[in-house]
This record gives sequence, structure tokens and C-alpha cells, in this order.
Amino acid sequence: MAKNNEVHDQLDNNDLARMRTLLANERTFLAWCRTSLGLIGFGFLIEKAGIYMRKFVPETPQDVLNEMTFLSIFTLVSGVVILISAAVRFIRFERSVGARIKWTTPYPEMLVTIAVGLILLISTLAGKMFFK
Repeated sequence: MAKNNEVHDQLDNNDLARMRTLLANERTFLAWCRTSLGLIGFGFLIEKAGIYMRKFVPETPQDVLNEMTFLSIFTLVSGVVILISAAVRFIRFERSVGARIKWTTPYPEMLVTIAVGLILLISTLAGKMFFK
């Protein structure tokens, strides 16, 4: 208990407010990651539906298939742009506020970003291998 009080005594109200702000920034970053993953997943779903329609429903109009491809590419690119923008915003904010209290590093959050990017890359490569 004494050690806990020592840490609390070293931090003033401004430092605690900065910590709360950093934690809110982290929650916001993770929410944007969730949103981008949803968009990326929706893009894969639309493309997969288009591939199945080409293969199993050959009488589908070409306009519909082209629009599905465009929509899937748009949602995939939007998800990637949102993910990159969220990572850039997070790092900038983390450096400006986090550097003042020397409390945290953005490495765990960047690992999330890298993991999402790897999942996207592997999914794309796997889809190209299966649907040639």
C-alpha cells in the first residue's frame, strides 16, 4: 500500500489527466481499427459474393458484377486508409501528450496495426491462390 501511495504522490493532477487522455486516445485508436477491419471484411465479402456469382450464376448482368467489384475495392481501400490515418493520428497524439509524462509507448498499438496489415496481405494472397 505504501508503494502505491508513493507513485500517486509523484503524479499530480495534470499527469493523471494526461494519463486519462492517453487512455482515451488508445480506446479511440482501437475503435478506428475495429471500424477499418469491418470495412475490410465487408470488402472481402462483396468480392467473394461476386466471384461466386460469376462462377455459379452466369446469367448475372456484367454491370452488377462490375459494380460489386468497384464497391469491394472501394471498401477495402477505405478500410486501409482509415487504419493508416488512425495509426498516424495515434502516434502524433501519443508523442505530443505522452512525452510529457514519460508513461507509455505506442508499441502495442502499432503491433495491432501491423497485425491487421499482415492479415489483410495474407487474406489477399490466399484469395488470389484459391480463386485463379
